Amino acid sequence: MSQQSPISFYIDKLERREALPPEAHAALIGLDIRVDHYPAYRDVVRQGDRPTRCCIVMSGLVSRFRVLRSGARQIVSFHLRGDMIDLPSALIMVADHGIRTHVAATLASVAHDDILRLTADYPALGRAFWFDTLIDASIFREWTVNIGRRNARERTAHLLLEMATKSQAAGLMKDERFDLPVSQTDLADALGMTPVHLNRTLQWLRGEHLIRTHSRSVMIENWPAMVSLSGFDPIYLHPEGPRPL
Repeated sequence: MSQQSPISFYIDKLERREALPPEAHAALIGLDIRVDHYPAYRDVVRQGDRPTRCCIVMSGLVSRFRVLRSGARQIVSFHLRGDMIDLPSALIMVADHGIRTHVAATLASVAHDDILRLTADYPALGRAFWFDTLIDASIFREWTVNIGRRNARERTAHLLLEMATKSQAAGLMKDERFDLPVSQTDLADALGMTPVHLNRTLQWLRGEHLIRTHSRSVMIENWPAMVSLSGFDPIYLHPEGPRPL
């Protein structure tokens, strides 16, 4: 692991997909990084902001979300340790969504100018960053299908399998459990459901012995049955990495 840098988990994530040339790896390690600590439920970016830095999760759980004029909220993604939350903001000048913590979180950030300089100086990093945004887009497409075409049980099971898969890849699984430190209101806002409907759905999944929950941790008790229920296929997370050069 690239322990020399606060963004070591992000670098390791990039290199699980495709090895970086030594000079590109060294350039990432040598970045000027700012580290900030946020309490739970703190906005990191608000819709309409003009951010100047890209954020990477060092610890905690963070989401991206949109808020309607009515005040209704739709969470559009969750982010774990090692995720760069807002890489597109290096080119998109006005934030069209918000970023918020769900628990106390530590974020590292890199200036947009440094991101753009790296992509110009090191094509391998430009390729890695591009692939990162393509995976984000793939996840957004799957979430659209989840909310638009899967029923409540299917979409809840699908999201839990996604979080389990991402937690395992990030080295965050312990005793086959992963942390999901969000309220039922937060989870409902990610699934396009009311908290009451979500509560009933979780009770059903537990009653069918598909999942087991304790406090803020989740265990997938019957993975094949959850896959069968939800149609989960991790291909949209593209663990195979980018097309070889």
